Amino acid sequence: MLARHALKALLLTFILLPGSLLPGGLISTGQANDSDGYTTLYFTNALGFESEEDLASLAQNPPTSETDSKYPPSILAKEGLLSKNTTIISEEWLAWVMFAALGQLFENLTGAYGGIEGIELLFPGPNRITESYMYDGNDTIHIQGDVLFNLYFSDTRKIKTRTDSVSVALYVQSLESFLPKRLKNTTILLAPPKPLGGIYNQQIILSDIDYILKPGDSLLCSIEIIPTNKSMIALNVLNNPSVQKIIQRMVNRWENNITLGPIRRKLGALIKDTRAQLNESGDEFGLNFTLEDIASILNAMKSTKIIYDSKYHPSSVTLPARITENDMRIYYLTSDQTISEVQNEGTNASKPTKLTATPLIWTMEQGLERDKILKVNEVSAELYFSRFLCLLPPKVSINVSLYDENRTIASTEKVITRKELQGFLRKKMTPIIFNFTGLEQEITYGHRLGVGISISNAKSLMVTAPKIHYGSPQTPSLLRVTFEETDNIQIQDLITTPPDGTIIPGGTVQYLLNVTSTKADTLQLRAIEREKTGDWSISLPAAVTVAANSWTLIPLIVNSSSVLKEAYGSYIDLLVVVTGKTGIDRTVVIAEISEAAIHYRVEILGYSNSININKGGSHFFYFIIKNNNTGAIDDVDSYSITATSKNNWLVTPRDSIRNLGIGKSTNPTDAKVFIEVPKNTTLQSDLITITISSDSDSSTTATITVTVNVIGGGVIEDFLEFFDSAARSLGLNDVFGSDAKYVLLILLVTMIIFLLIIIALVSTIKPVQLICQDRIKEIESTEKAVFEITLRNLSKKTQTFEITATQNKPSPKWSITVEPLTTAIEGRQTQTVQVVVLPTEGAESKDWTQVTVLVKKTGRKNTQSLSLMTMMKEGKTLLQLQNVSHWPTMFNPGEKVITSFSLSNIGSISARNVKVFFYLNGKQKNMVQLTLPAGNVADIQMPWLAEKGKNRIRIRVKE
Repeated sequence: MLARHALKALLLTFILLPGSLLPGGLISTGQANDSDGYTTLYFTNALGFESEEDLASLAQNPPTSETDSKYPPSILAKEGLLSKNTTIISEEWLAWVMFAALGQLFENLTGAYGGIEGIELLFPGPNRITESYMYDGNDTIHIQGDVLFNLYFSDTRKIKTRTDSVSVALYVQSLESFLPKRLKNTTILLAPPKPLGGIYNQQIILSDIDYILKPGDSLLCSIEIIPTNKSMIALNVLNNPSVQKIIQRMVNRWENNITLGPIRRKLGALIKDTRAQLNESGDEFGLNFTLEDIASILNAMKSTKIIYDSKYHPSSVTLPARITENDMRIYYLTSDQTISEVQNEGTNASKPTKLTATPLIWTMEQGLERDKILKVNEVSAELYFSRFLCLLPPKVSINVSLYDENRTIASTEKVITRKELQGFLRKKMTPIIFNFTGLEQEITYGHRLGVGISISNAKSLMVTAPKIHYGSPQTPSLLRVTFEETDNIQIQDLITTPPDGTIIPGGTVQYLLNVTSTKADTLQLRAIEREKTGDWSISLPAAVTVAANSWTLIPLIVNSSSVLKEAYGSYIDLLVVVTGKTGIDRTVVIAEISEAAIHYRVEILGYSNSININKGGSHFFYFIIKNNNTGAIDDVDSYSITATSKNNWLVTPRDSIRNLGIGKSTNPTDAKVFIEVPKNTTLQSDLITITISSDSDSSTTATITVTVNVIGGGVIEDFLEFFDSAARSLGLNDVFGSDAKYVLLILLVTMIIFLLIIIALVSTIKPVQLICQDRIKEIESTEKAVFEITLRNLSKKTQTFEITATQNKPSPKWSITVEPLTTAIEGRQTQTVQVVVLPTEGAESKDWTQVTVLVKKTGRKNTQSLSLMTMMKEGKTLLQLQNVSHWPTMFNPGEKVITSFSLSNIGSISARNVKVFFYLNGKQKNMVQLTLPAGNVADIQMPWLAEKGKNRIRIRVKE
């Protein structure tokens, strides 16, 4: 049973696999085309499942069914009179009940679907349809503009006391997202035109949609009826046990009483079966459905119904972009004699136009964007006609022609009967379809298609002529055409360097496209990112020109922007689009950053081809390993070292070199092989083979050979032989045997050490001792530091000593004197010398100096030293202005006057950069700058010209 399968499938899917519903079950696919234009997608039967997994998808082609689909669906499978053999309860209604119950259950249990926004779209609600379309093209499509929902509704209630509302929404779900993202939605009040009910059309616009549709994205369109408050079943009454018993008895009576009608019997069985199925499925998940839940679901059936999926009421959504697989376009006839891809949004139709023998012609608003192949056999016109009083002639021949500018492409003619044209007797006006036949036609860029409509038998006696209706949603006369792309522009060849498109981080893939064109054209080039991980840069010319029946080469450069090893595994999938006025072609290129693109190379440097080793000796042979691999700049490689000897001598290599960076070399002593020459060898040479192998790629090796030349015993061997001979001469072999040479060597070494100790003691005896009780002095800037140093002659004889003093860091801020510079001191006696440190004018507060005093014996180099330190106290300046006088004391205006005064510094440090300003009547007339040492006085004279009236003098000193 379909309803049972639908419920179980949805329960399991919701709980176990919510993330896979949209990508796998809700989508239909299509191929990309140019985004200029419009695409109309049609709502299909939301409850007409082919399997348990499939959910409704928006269709590219208009519906052809003669029967409307409704949502919520009708409870009866067929309306009208019922016979005993008629199926009464529709499968769609049963499925709807299950879906509605499930949706309400999850709302009640989790509260708005667990707080996860958008998850409700995965389930048709009692009044909601959600259908989807997955874009499976190559280009990215820019959807920009208004989205038009052209919908049909039905309200069967005869008395319209309240009106329902409808909410429409457009969602998108990308491959990266778990749930859909809402682009826009709106809610409007439904406006049924007829007071007594029936089917009516209403258009709803979602304005200013702006979204970049990528391959793999799914568009979801949602329609939901929002009922007003109607007289509902009193749910609180249903909770009464007595009422539930009455309902249960009524249901049993309906189901079992054969005297009642078939509808009541079916309804009774339906209610019991529905409750049983819901509770059976609910028990699997710990759920339970009640009569209250069922009553709430049945209340939804009182609301307005959505009508769709029929050729008379094709509810649809029109997008401001061309995204479907086939370039199928719908052009609507408009009142300004044009055909437009935009349907009239109004509710009033254009005034019907009478047909004559002269064709009424409608043409495209704009020419084609490029050359196209028109599939004439797939062109059709759906036109609405009416005729008042179809008396003479009873039949009318109507001709419809298709034009390319002024050239007729194809024509078709159809005889319309009185029954098809008698408008006021028809229940509703239906379109008449005209199909064209003919060969495919290439329509040139900029050309405009047109359609002409006329009467073929206009000369016959005609009381009333037929009229064509157009320009409204009720009578949308239209032309349906299908285009294909031309093969004028083709990408004939693609040369890729490297051929497999794999590179290292920071590498480049170069593509060379060979594009041919049968016509002269300017080709516009685009590289569209279909999928990308990592950082990339793309270089492609914006446009190139090509001559007719010629070709051009177009370079495309794809570069990895990252040079680090974290880029491995990154890739970019590009769609290269070559577009001209005469055609279009595409190709896909893929670049990948892979370790497979690394070229492994190792080099051995810094070695000698031959070495000399003493017989019985050993030697470390050093060399340098350089990593010449390609790859990321932070890649490393490790290397194993092996060595073999032609004569099987002992060779011991260092095991390995670890983590050597690209372009880096080992230290000179890192890579080495220990070579040992046997003592008893009679060979004069050996050949050592050293091999370096990459751990990352075992096939990458570097090999060198080294010749080892054997020479006689070395210095040590000769040295030991000398001591062995000396020991024999001294007769030590008789006492110590073969160890006599070592005993003699030890005795000699001991004597040498003893002699060195004596020399060291003699050389370290000090001839003089320096004594200073106060080595650190702190002075004022006007003072001097006097250090008294006592020299003690440590010998018994009279010695003459030379005394010098130097600053550790020479500075002109200090003056150093020594008194005396030379002195003679008797044995074991002392004498005092003075070292005077005097600050100069350049010395500042907190300055210091270290002085080293050197004393040496006359004629000797060895010296004794002593360090002294002098520091300036932190002082301050104190300036005084005194003895101000003017000469002459009496003067006339303009006469020169000299003002004299004294400036003294009675502070403890020098006053530097002192500025003395002279003001006359508030204006500066003169200024001098000077440095005034502590304790000094400066006599200053300031000349100035006397002014008329009083002359006020002001002297300002600034430090």
